[in-house]
Amino acid sequence: MTVKKETLLGAVMVIAAGACWGMTGTVHALIAPVEASSLTVGSARVFASGSILFLYSFFFRRKSVFQQGWNFKGILLSAFGLTAYQFAFFPAVLLTGVGIGSLVGLGAAPIMAGFSGFLFFKEKLTYRWYIATCLAIVGCVLLVAPGGSGNLAHANLLGIFLALCAGMSYACQGIGLRIIGPRDPIETVSWINMLSGVMALPCLIMGDISWLITASGILCVFMLSVVSTILPSVLFTKGILNLTLGKAYTLSLSEPLTAWFLSAVFLGERLSSAGFIGISLLLLGIIILTFEKTSQDNSI
Repeated sequence: MTVKKETLLGAVMVIAAGACWGMTGTVHALIAPVEASSLTVGSARVFASGSILFLYSFFFRRKSVFQQGWNFKGILLSAFGLTAYQFAFFPAVLLTGVGIGSLVGLGAAPIMAGFSGFLFFKEKLTYRWYIATCLAIVGCVLLVAPGGSGNLAHANLLGIFLALCAGMSYACQGIGLRIIGPRDPIETVSWINMLSGVMALPCLIMGDISWLITASGILCVFMLSVVSTILPSVLFTKGILNLTLGKAYTLSLSEPLTAWFLSAVFLGERLSSAGFIGISLLLLGIIILTFEKTSQDNSI
């Protein structure tokens, strides 16, 4: 059995989405003003992306976006997951470092997403998914174990816990997308981000947002909202239509790979030989699933 063209394209889209998301921690560390708190940065990110997509939808897709027939249970679940992710991820990377925070949190997402797809949507977990996911888990363990990363002094239990919460929130976004079903990716992402922006607005208003009028603040919000939220969300929403939840989330481990690479290049978070073995195992798991010959993926 050969790999379906739609499945391969979906896999490439999910991997590309993960790479865009993987920029988040490094962009925050490099560009965000010192006075910007994690909560206000996360809130500004989703509020800005929601506002941009609302304006786009209102002027260019008003008839289709605001028509009836949307499954708002799925939209609300995805919007909640997107909002909760911001409030967990940014504090986590401050406490643990960008590389470790991304790897710990996102390493848990494929497991939750895979078993959620199996329990709620009857999506079969193939033996390749188990192999690839186990490789990814071992890779993550090697990266965060003593000797795996040169920056473990910044990790702590609260940071690890918040990173895991971020991973679970991330998985909720995919579960919501599966509930929504096959709709136009841009329109789906518009609804999710608009509602997520509303959810995040109270935290944005209550925080110190004076940094938003600075040049670095504007650049930070633009990069986080457009490059690492809107673009990857559209790619992921389109790609996941032809993949099971488990496969999609294991492939999206391109995100922590990208986060590690950028944190090593720009932030000096170095890896030892054990860490490089962990990275290699993560990459091997992604390759195994990308070219999996199976008919079990969704073709909705």
